[in-house]
Amino acid sequence: NKRLFRRSVFGSVAVGALVISGAAQAQDADAESEDVLEIIDEAPQDESRQEKIVVTGSLLARDSFSSSSPIQVITAEVATLEGLVDTAALLQGSSLASGSTQLNNTFQNFVTNGGVGTQTLDLRGCGDTRTLVLVDGKRPGASGTRGAVSALDLNVVPQSIISRVEILKDGASTIYGSDAVCGVVNIITRDSVDDLELNFNVTQPFEEGGEQYSASAAWGFELGDNAAFTLSAEYRLSEELDASQRDYLSCPRDLVRDPQTGGLIDRLNYSATATDPRNTCSNLYHNTAIDLFSGERLVPSPDGVTGATAFGGSIPGYRPRVGTGYLASGQPYYEDILDAAFLDNSDFIPRNENISLFGSADVTFAGVEWDTELLFSRRTTDIEGWRQFFPIVGSSQTPFGVLPQYGYIADPTYSNDMNSLVQIVAPFPTTDKVEVDYFYGSTSFSGGFAPGVLDAWSWKIDGTYSRGEGTYEGNEILISQSGDWNYDGVDYNDDGVPDLVGPPTINLLDPDILSGAAVNDLVAAIGGYQTGETVYEQTTLTAVVAGELFELPAGPIGLGIGAEYREFSIDDTPGELTQSGDIWGSSTAGPTRGENTVTELFAEVEVPIFKGQPFAEDVTFNGSVRGFEYDIGGSDSIYKVGLNWQVNPILRARSSFGTSYRAPALFELFLQDQTGFVSQTSVDPCINWGDTTNQNIRTNCAAAGIPDDFTGGLGGSALITTSGGGDELESESGETFTAGIILTPTFANLNIAIDYYEVEIQDQITSLSGAQIVGGCYATTTFPNDFCDLFERDSATSLTPFQLDNIQALTLNVDSQQQRGIDLEVRYEEDFNFGTLTVETSMNWALERYINVFGSDFVSGVEDNDFNGTIGYPSVVGDANIRLDRGDWTYSWFTNFVGRQDNNRNFNDDLNEPAAYFGLEGQYKVFTEAQFEHGASVRWTGDTWTITGGIRNIFDEAPPQVSDIIQTSAGNTPLSATAYDYRGRRAFVSVSKTF
Repeated sequence: NKRLFRRSVFGSVAVGALVISGAAQAQDADAESEDVLEIIDEAPQDESRQEKIVVTGSLLARDSFSSSSPIQVITAEVATLEGLVDTAALLQGSSLASGSTQLNNTFQNFVTNGGVGTQTLDLRGCGDTRTLVLVDGKRPGASGTRGAVSALDLNVVPQSIISRVEILKDGASTIYGSDAVCGVVNIITRDSVDDLELNFNVTQPFEEGGEQYSASAAWGFELGDNAAFTLSAEYRLSEELDASQRDYLSCPRDLVRDPQTGGLIDRLNYSATATDPRNTCSNLYHNTAIDLFSGERLVPSPDGVTGATAFGGSIPGYRPRVGTGYLASGQPYYEDILDAAFLDNSDFIPRNENISLFGSADVTFAGVEWDTELLFSRRTTDIEGWRQFFPIVGSSQTPFGVLPQYGYIADPTYSNDMNSLVQIVAPFPTTDKVEVDYFYGSTSFSGGFAPGVLDAWSWKIDGTYSRGEGTYEGNEILISQSGDWNYDGVDYNDDGVPDLVGPPTINLLDPDILSGAAVNDLVAAIGGYQTGETVYEQTTLTAVVAGELFELPAGPIGLGIGAEYREFSIDDTPGELTQSGDIWGSSTAGPTRGENTVTELFAEVEVPIFKGQPFAEDVTFNGSVRGFEYDIGGSDSIYKVGLNWQVNPILRARSSFGTSYRAPALFELFLQDQTGFVSQTSVDPCINWGDTTNQNIRTNCAAAGIPDDFTGGLGGSALITTSGGGDELESESGETFTAGIILTPTFANLNIAIDYYEVEIQDQITSLSGAQIVGGCYATTTFPNDFCDLFERDSATSLTPFQLDNIQALTLNVDSQQQRGIDLEVRYEEDFNFGTLTVETSMNWALERYINVFGSDFVSGVEDNDFNGTIGYPSVVGDANIRLDRGDWTYSWFTNFVGRQDNNRNFNDDLNEPAAYFGLEGQYKVFTEAQFEHGASVRWTGDTWTITGGIRNIFDEAPPQVSDIIQTSAGNTPLSATAYDYRGRRAFVSVSKTF
């Protein structure tokens, strides 16, 4: 039993056995310090010791190496030496984050928390709502757009103000409250600027697209001896990277190979627009018309000869397609139009522009220190892309005569050119713009008590306020103007009265509409534009008193106690089209409005047990507790205990165990009916259920009357509606255990730290996915059940037999999550006659990662749902840096490593073995290879000038490719594998000048 194991280990530490504990690299606050540094005290010769500092995860001052929780420190210098332009790149690339999918600028075509352009941080893959990000130990509020705003957007933190970042590797809810479940990231800002500073940075890829620029200025001054002020400004621009500008992003292929020769056997492109049959890109399916009565699809005729459907319907220059044809050799081919030149402007990384202003003040008067910080940030994100428009065009003239019910209610005589009910697929351009203004202010008063009264005690009062104001705008397709017969007579605006959709105002069967040649006419006929607004506010008040209770033989007992009050609110008002429902094929939502408050009490104690004893040079116990009460989300209490054991100057062991919590985010409570679309083929377990071995699915799909060879019909999309859980939601609970050792040998300046960690989260809040809901209906022993009431399925006699629709995704406390793994940190530094050599490496091995929904066999019937090692969640990641400082010059070589990832376990068949492919035997690519990515830089530092130049991804390593059926991808690059480099090889230059 793992829980018994970890508690027995912790207990043995408490009674005196040597345990393994987490390590941290302590860090000097100086912005010019190394990536991860020890702080060396005046110690006996040849013995490495550390001084007392205040670290993240505690109310008390302590030695960072004596902390019972592992801490990693990254300095701002890393960004300069490695050519990292923004805060998100600095943090998302750390070994604690690169082992999981990070929300970054590559998800603009999806509904994501925080909206388009938001960049957040997810430690260990627990989710960004379970990683707390602080600025100087204080909690700033979230910002973003749309209703699902939850985590801090890293875009708001200008990189130029960062001194260092402290990453606490375990839970710290007892100190910081909600969200500090899987880790805490504390961004420490610069507290002083001696002179005027100007900084300029350019990152230029060797190929066009994805350029990055930044410029910043900082100035500091003092008024007397008791007042210091800093002012800084930063501008950042990240140019768009079109998918067409990188081979590995632009051309999705089936990517299936001959098992014997290794050559591609992808279906050949015999479409009318093909210039090379081997050019099998599939960027956007379009330029087709489907006769819904005959089931035939008309596509541009490769030979230019017009062909008619079985019922005589035709479009000039089109003919019924050959879905998959075969050459005499057996090689399959297709005639559909899957690509076009106009799609080349689709953004993979959108254009992102940031402007930030920051100011700080540190004033001391009458023994009281007053610290204040003010931050303003504006982010503007612009996105271009394409989507499909696939309405059903009505016609009273049908192959079966005049049938007015297939015309329109407002014009039952309308007929289209094919005299049939026709679904077209045409391209439609999309443009979106997001602008987010973020305001953050914090102020603190701190000091001691009167002389002779609590001399060893201090107090501190903090107040913070943040406000994010976001607008999101873009073009849409209007249902009311779409001519979509499928919506005629449907109450799409939900007012209880059926709405009318008239015939199209342009000929939607015109070849120029289908091909995109007349796309401007299509936009003018059916397009609309709208703007929505999101406001997220947070106010926090915190008071802490800390000091020493009394002396023990090993030292004083430290105690800190405090209280916190926090209120936060969201007000998201979607655009008028979204609220009215007059929006075709896009997500819709009602206003998301609500607020919550929490009152908390907390305390921490540190007790020295042994000092200066044999095999117990320093043994310290640490404990902390916190009680909380939310207006919505419940009340509870949590605790954390830890023990440090400095065995001798060479060996330290430590361990910690604690409980944690995460209160429901505002969007999880109040999200108002946000809609989206999911492909039926991705969620329906009844597709080809005759091939499954899951007996529940076979029995229940048959009972529903679905044929065992059901292919998903027209392959359409189902509407999925997600809503908040309201008062029914409770806070998540978690447990975190860490144990490790730190070796600091006296014969060398070497630090080796090994951590073992376990994380368990119960009552995890989630919105059930479409696959979980539909799977929950058919894959369990009881059928029908409550999940079957959460979606609709068309009848066998409808125009779209057995198609799914209207999936209701509720937000519930249903999941649990478990993780185990090992962290390794190594640092070596030595002075030689040629300079100072520093070698550092950081690695993470995830041993196990589970997410359970109502039990491990709830949906899929599999016994093991460990997703560790699947694409997006590599089991091994790491980074390393070799650095030589020689006089005014610094030479750096840095490497990132991402381990192999494999999605084979997600499929019934073993796709790592040859499998069927359009009548052939083919080898699919379901994994990504392990990959090293290298970079190098050189820096010269003069009296007032500093110049750095280098190359990232020096060997131009492209992201590993997978077969297109394996995962959502750009080209054949899996989107969830965010640890890889998308921009390619690029040079960077940084120039700094002080005056």
